[in-house]
Amino acid sequence: MIGRKPDRAASGPDRGQTTLDFAVAMGIFLTTVLFVLAYAPTMFDPFAGGTGTKLVVADRAATTLSADVLAASTAQPAVLSKACVTEFFGGSDECSTSANLDKLDETLSLDGRNANVTIHELNGSVPDSPSWAPGDPHRATSDSIPTDVAVATRTVSIEGEQYRLTVRVW
Repeated sequence: MIGRKPDRAASGPDRGQTTLDFAVAMGIFLTTVLFVLAYAPTMFDPFAGGTGTKLVVADRAATTLSADVLAASTAQPAVLSKACVTEFFGGSDECSTSANLDKLDETLSLDGRNANVTIHELNGSVPDSPSWAPGDPHRATSDSIPTDVAVATRTVSIEGEQYRLTVRVW
């Protein structure tokens, strides 16, 4: 048989991948890889800011304060009672919750850790009310400022105004 050699320049189902097809596929692949590499570190940002159990304790303390201890009602978490907040920060108002503010270490499960609770405006400024005086947010038992601090925040409402409740544990 006399055979004819196949025509390599012919188009059809037997043609191979062209350079343009390869370039488009690699462009899509590299764009996807770069997006994943750029986005993956931000997935873990909520868990940064503390190590070990401190982060869990700070988160639990913020939840307990905003949803139970300082809440006006357990049916409305994050809506805080002005009386409870005032009593918590050393005022003389009576808080109607069943939580014992005198045994706060047990209530928040701090287990002897240092903790600081502040309530401040959403923009970061501290309210002027003297009954809410949160003190120094970085107070410590020694002269040094702690370097390993776990922070948990919650957005709360007090008398219709929005504030940020911040709990720091070290």
